[in-house]
Amino acid sequence: MIKRELRGAQAGPPLRGETSSASQQAGFTLIELMIVVAIIGLLAAVSLPKLAMTIERARETSTKGALMAIRTAAGMYYASKEGIYPEFVETTWNYEFSKYLDKVPMVKATHAGVGMGTLESPSGTAVLYTNDENVTSTGTGWRYNQVNGHVYVNSSAADTKGWPYSTFGY
Repeated sequence: MIKRELRGAQAGPPLRGETSSASQQAGFTLIELMIVVAIIGLLAAVSLPKLAMTIERARETSTKGALMAIRTAAGMYYASKEGIYPEFVETTWNYEFSKYLDKVPMVKATHAGVGMGTLESPSGTAVLYTNDENVTSTGTGWRYNQVNGHVYVNSSAADTKGWPYSTFGY
């Protein structure tokens, strides 16, 4: 203690056996840091699956919007042709349907949050022309019934609610 008093107002490192309150509170302990990292990991593990499901729901909503665009264009064609549905829903210049729809929109749904590149993914712009409405397999793109003008997603794979994509139709 005497030595400290001799130093007076000089600031210096603590003497042997003395502790400084500043050096004891300088940082976090390893255990505190490990707890914080574990909590962040748990939050990420809980939130990432929900984020993936939210993204897939957005893709499904986009697909339903695209389906409505095709339906509306087919309905306008039907009205202008006085009760005749388009034979093809192609949008190249040599098809009359191209006046009603600029381009066939893409099916963006990818099969219940599984992601792109899976075999069950209905995503695509292809159109299957048919006279029936039975979707029994997983395909890609759209299914168009030339008899009654109904448009469906051409896939029996399930969406995020467990319903087949073929129920996205009219």
